This record gives sequence, structure tokens and C-alpha cells, in this order.
Amino acid sequence: MSTARLDRLAATGFARIHLADDHWITVEGEPGEVEFREVFLFPGLDAPDGDAWEREDAWEEWLTGGELGGGGGRLFLEVPVEAVRALIEEHGGEHPEQDD
Repeated sequence: MSTARLDRLAATGFARIHLADDHWITVEGEPGEVEFREVFLFPGLDAPDGDAWEREDAWEEWLTGGELGGGGGRLFLEVPVEAVRALIEEHGGEHPEQDD
């Protein structure tokens, strides 16, 4: 399955990705790294079970009054690029329509 936007962003550092099933994620990190510094899952999207998703940043949600992303999104730290790629594939890949 193609994750072209994720591949481009792994080289640039930040992007918002629209998934095929209409969920959204954002990723932020340094180009060429094997993990993203932050991965934000918009409301309605759950993180898979596993070690790759164990570092959830509950402080950020607390600091924003539980309204992360405008209504309950979740922020994860130090998530491997391959774990994000697997999440995208699990949701049908990247949507053909993306933000610029």
C-alpha cells in the first residue's frame, strides 16, 4: 500500500495526513529519523496496542483542558515511522485528497 505523503514528510519533518477512512493524523519529527517526535491522532482514531504507542503525552491534554485537537485527540511521543506507516495501512492507506 502506498504511503507517499508519509514518505515525503519523513524527509521534511511535519505533515497532516488524511487517511482513506476519513481519519486524520499529524506527525512531526526530524527528516531521516526512524521515529517521529510527535504523532497526533485526531478524535475518533485509536492507537494500536503495542510498545510503539506507549508514550502518550497526557500532560498536553491536561494543559489544554482535555480538548486536544478540538475534542479529544491523542498525542504520542517518539513513535517509530514504521508504526505510523502500519497505522495508515490499517486504515486503508492515505486518502487521495490531502491538504497542501
